[in-house]
Parts: sequence; structure tokens; C-alpha cells
Amino acid sequence: MTSQALELPTVTTEYNGWTNRETLVVNLWLTNDECYYQELCSIIKNFEADEQPEEIEQYAHWVIDIDDSSMTSDLLSASLGRVNWYEIAENNR
Repeated sequence: MTSQALELPTVTTEYNGWTNRETLVVNLWLTNDECYYQELCSIIKNFEADEQPEEIEQYAHWVIDIDDSSMTSDLLSASLGRVNWYEIAENNR
């Protein structure tokens, strides 16, 4: 009997050119609302490139304010954990 490696289909998680849907959605919110966009531009202007992703992530968490323990906050935290913050920073420089 010979063993054969199973060939699994490659799953593409890219969404409209972004790493995933979560990254696209966060970027859309940050760039389509004037107040959020001004803060995003401020982060890009005032922080070094290697600091920007973390600052953007902190800002998004502040906007959403998910300090309570609930199903909603758990789901939001999980979704935000999938966001590619580096990609958002890079695409808004």
C-alpha cells in the first residue's frame, strides 16, 4: 500500500483586495466617517510607521468601547483580532 498526501484545497480569505473582510470593514469605517478619518490621518501624521498599526488598533477599540463582558464584546474582540492593522496603516499613508 502506498501512502499519498491528501491535497487540500487552498482557502483564500482575501476580501476585495484586503487580507480579510474584517480588515476591509474597519478600513471602510475609518475612512468613510469624517471624524474617524481625521483621527486616522492624525495617527498617520504623528506616529512612526512601526507605531501606526498599534495606535490605529487602540483607537478602534476606544471607538467601539468593548469593556463590558457580553457575547457582543466577545464577538467584536474576536473580529478585531483578525484585522490586519499594518495593512490599514500602509494603505492610508
